[in-house]
Amino acid sequence: MTAEVFEHPALSSAAAQLSSLRAAAGRLGVPDPVAALRHLDCSPASIRTSASAVDTGALGVTSAQTEFRAGVERAENGGSAETFGTWADTVDSQYAAAARAAAATAALGARIADRLDELAEAAAAEVCALAAAAADPVSAVLAGDRSAEVVSEVGAACTAVVRAVSAKTASLSSLVAELEPLTTPAVELS
Repeated sequence: MTAEVFEHPALSSAAAQLSSLRAAAGRLGVPDPVAALRHLDCSPASIRTSASAVDTGALGVTSAQTEFRAGVERAENGGSAETFGTWADTVDSQYAAAARAAAATAALGARIADRLDELAEAAAAEVCALAAAAADPVSAVLAGDRSAEVVSEVGAACTAVVRAVSAKTASLSSLVAELEPLTTPAVELS
């Protein structure tokens, strides 16, 4: 049997530790505990890299805003028309809004990466404990025992793995709510 590869290393490790439970589940036709882990697979490192890139971009926007504001002040002090000052203030506020939005997006990305990492680690630990607790009935099923007791215990272990993963996945709804503000443009250019 080929080792399951996941984006998150803790889930790859958990999948390896669930391999016997998975084999027993396959013989009994009960839910595949390794397949359940796919619902939590993620790459917090990639999310952190993206968040860092957004944060770097925010710094660039802030720098551009500072340069723009300095140019505006020079132009205004040189006797430019009042309409230029109004336009410049609008553009300046758009720079500021874009920089704030980028910084908030980067911070949210880092929080999401951390939360996904915590969830994957917690799920991996929980499902490995469930698999370890079912080791004897799993071995019995793999050895050909189909007694009601061992079949029931293996089925219960697989169901518990699926429920544990489902509970962790359900907790992601709070992160989804945090993402909602990012679905609208941070700045409307005039």
